[in-house]
Amino acid sequence: MTKETHSKGGYILGLLLLPYIYNTFLVDYNLSYRVILLFIYAYFTHLGALVSDIDMKGSYISKRFPIIYKVFGKRFRHRGFTHSLIFVGIIAFIGDTIIVSSNDNIVFTCIFSGLLAGIISHICLDLITKEGVELFYPIEINFSILPIKTSSKTEKNINKFLSLLVIFLLGYRFYLITL
Repeated sequence: MTKETHSKGGYILGLLLLPYIYNTFLVDYNLSYRVILLFIYAYFTHLGALVSDIDMKGSYISKRFPIIYKVFGKRFRHRGFTHSLIFVGIIAFIGDTIIVSSNDNIVFTCIFSGLLAGIISHICLDLITKEGVELFYPIEINFSILPIKTSSKTEKNINKFLSLLVIFLLGYRFYLITL
């Protein structure tokens, strides 16, 4: 999938998880701080949706973070480790450790909640591509649910659908706020 499709997928999962995030972590803060925290959450949802491609030369994220790419790109093949459940678990463990050691700092909670939502959406979207992902890395078996090619007409149609879904979910979330 392309950067745009992954980004929209991250926003969708982030918006779907938003009621939980809001009611569990944000409801006790004042309005202006909640808005800032929601922007942090949204930004890291977007970043998380792209971070799994840090293992691919020429990807948007590897160009933005070339030092991190050098670590992952040379050690792991694309759609391997950074597209696996182990990677999700490691990021969740790191996030939990940082959150606990910072006395449940809400900013870190928003950062890692968004990052995990984005990473999970990325893996789910790559599962529907022809290439698939090594979901159970280090086992070298690629899992693929559908044979969709990256940048194909089908993916472009999926991208358009995801765009509509993002708009719908944003509208729905704002509607719920006004009730």
